[in-house]
Amino acid sequence: MVLKVALENQVNPESTSWINGLSSVLRLCDNNIDLSLKTIICSDGKNGRLALYVPPEMSDYQPENLRYLHVLANRNGCTLIEDRRELDIRPFVERRDLKPNQLAEGISDLLQQTGMPGPRAPLSSPHRLAPGNLNVTLPQLIDMVAHSIGKSKCVVLLPPPSLVATTGNETYPICAYGCRLITADAELTLSFFDSPGFKAIGYTTNNQFVMHVLIGGGPLKSPHIWANYDAMRNNRFRFQLFRSTQPGQDYGLLYNTFFLNIGAN
Repeated sequence: MVLKVALENQVNPESTSWINGLSSVLRLCDNNIDLSLKTIICSDGKNGRLALYVPPEMSDYQPENLRYLHVLANRNGCTLIEDRRELDIRPFVERRDLKPNQLAEGISDLLQQTGMPGPRAPLSSPHRLAPGNLNVTLPQLIDMVAHSIGKSKCVVLLPPPSLVATTGNETYPICAYGCRLITADAELTLSFFDSPGFKAIGYTTNNQFVMHVLIGGGPLKSPHIWANYDAMRNNRFRFQLFRSTQPGQDYGLLYNTFFLNIGAN
């Protein structure tokens, strides 16, 4: 494996520590996740608090996930609602008012700020990884970035207005890292974006940019929401639980995944 880097800059120690810590924890977990350890969560406001809506059958089919989400809600002042039938949960590609659509626009503008060539990158349609493009799992991607961040190009950017509007008016500067990774099988450009209210990790594969926006997570004993609470409202995201070999050390991640067409006219 060879790393090619356009420019080496001093990286933010806090960013390095965070991504390295996340990688270290996930390496201790079982990353061969089956469907019973994944779920979709919707969010909204209820009685002045952030409400997380989960499927009604979780207690029967996903008890480990439900246990984790109860701890997450209790520690972060959220309301967990185990029956979301009252909520409209059509896929977000059909719901133009949901945050993920607006967030995708902010990500496109952010990529342009980093110097990505071509016009603003739209969401892929259909919204999935295109046939023939490399599928890098989230744990693999986190591990790749953790190993390469010390040699990555780093720039500090102010978030574009479209991103500010969907992250709860987070205006903190964003540390953006980029590195070209060459293996025997593929050539990728890795990206990592880090600020107090916005953490995302992604890679390019042929004509697509795959971006995972990390919303929250942590070990079972102390899960946290990393995003601004306002950014969580009217949202829809994935939850994945990674089982640990150590009792009580299961690790969860809440995130949104976007597939963007790059280089399109």
